[in-house]
Amino acid sequence: MGAYCDVCGNFDEEFRKEMEYPKDSDHCIQDYQPDCYYYWDSPLEEDYDWRDAFPHVDCMCEICFDIANREKKIKWQLPRCQTHL
Repeated sequence: MGAYCDVCGNFDEEFRKEMEYPKDSDHCIQDYQPDCYYYWDSPLEEDYDWRDAFPHVDCMCEICFDIANREKKIKWQLPRCQTHL
């Protein structure tokens, strides 16, 4: 399954193949970001939660994630091993 950022539209190589976009198309030149890391929120259980700020976002590229984190739109949960210290 390819990654597609629900915030800005960036996507990885797997998504490009699924959509059959040629690498030299205008769409790929702008949003094709195969080297970005993509964060997933649902249905995975992660230490971060963006649902309050982005209720309809399942995937976010590292660029949008970093911006949202700087703007305090990402809630971080302590790992379970640290909640009982």
